[in-house]
Amino acid sequence: MIRFYNKLINNGVQPLKTSWENELSKKVNLATMVSILYMFIATVFVYLMRYDAFFFECLFATILLFGVLLINRKNVITAIYFYYILDFLFLIPVNLKMGIDSYVIVYFFPLIFTLIQLLGKKETIKHLVILSLLCLISVVFILIGFKLNWLLIDNSTSSFSLMVFNIILSITSSTLFALLISFDSIKQQTIIKKILHEKEILLSEVLHRVKNNMNIITSLLNLKKMTAHEEETKLALDDCKNRVYSMALVHENIYSSESNVGLNFKEYIENLVREIAYSFGGEVMYEIQFDLEDLQLDLNTSIPCGLIINELITNSFKYGRSIDQPLIIQIELKQRAEHMYLRIKDNGPGIPEELLNSAKSFGLELIQGLSEQINGEMKITSEDGFQYELIFN
Repeated sequence: MIRFYNKLINNGVQPLKTSWENELSKKVNLATMVSILYMFIATVFVYLMRYDAFFFECLFATILLFGVLLINRKNVITAIYFYYILDFLFLIPVNLKMGIDSYVIVYFFPLIFTLIQLLGKKETIKHLVILSLLCLISVVFILIGFKLNWLLIDNSTSSFSLMVFNIILSITSSTLFALLISFDSIKQQTIIKKILHEKEILLSEVLHRVKNNMNIITSLLNLKKMTAHEEETKLALDDCKNRVYSMALVHENIYSSESNVGLNFKEYIENLVREIAYSFGGEVMYEIQFDLEDLQLDLNTSIPCGLIINELITNSFKYGRSIDQPLIIQIELKQRAEHMYLRIKDNGPGIPEELLNSAKSFGLELIQGLSEQINGEMKITSEDGFQYELIFN
């Protein structure tokens, strides 16, 4: 029985269809099966109550509903139009024949409910509007027919039983469809949560491996530095090592945090600056002044920003130190409306104007390229020390 039910529910579901089309096909199958069940009950009822004028209409509508399942295999939107137009064409004459006292008109409530459930999404909103207008026209036509007694058949002897039957059937059909949709939604949510959990585990594993690979690169650079003889080569290797470390630290912080999509950039800056200062081995007297807000940055923004900060702090330790005074570095990170503001300043001699204008320095070219990568606007000044400002989204 369960296998047969699942087969009916998945009627029209195909791998080549989009996810929302497959989901819609399942809901159409549910609505159609509920309608077939209740139309069969209605057919039996009118037969037992000797309503011969309605028996063949109910039987014919029940048979035609199976056509919805067949059409759904090819095109779910066509199946929906067939389903609702069939319902409208059935309910209009039945309402007019049974009259307002039969309460057949209440069947429009489950119809409207299923209509919203099936088409209440952006991909199908135009079809929802069209079918809602057809539903409204049908109701208006029926109300006019009630007023003018179109097609009315005298059912006064059994009007109460008709009223009770129609009210109960309409309420139970709506309830059953709602329950089936809810159970199906819970099942889908369980599957989605499982997939998301698997993706989170996979992403964590990727971050962990990237971090380990970068640590290996850092170790290799350290080994190369130990075998190097020229001081210039050692400095270049140190620069490369710090750049790799700044990227590795991003992945390490994200991996160790609760979120796999962003990191606390305040904590990241403090750790990065501490590591850079440690790499200079106490050869510089320094003071770091932090003015940082607790901000979360995503991976795509964190890595370029980390490289920029690494480059600027390293340059400050290299070129901003002085014999007669300690090096003071100010680091500010704030959120201004929809933008982030980053400022790094030291009390060193700054950059010569000709070097700043020519931008022949690899470090400056790297900083400029990274700033553009995150669509940031940078400004470098060299009055009372070096200052770098960056505004980015």
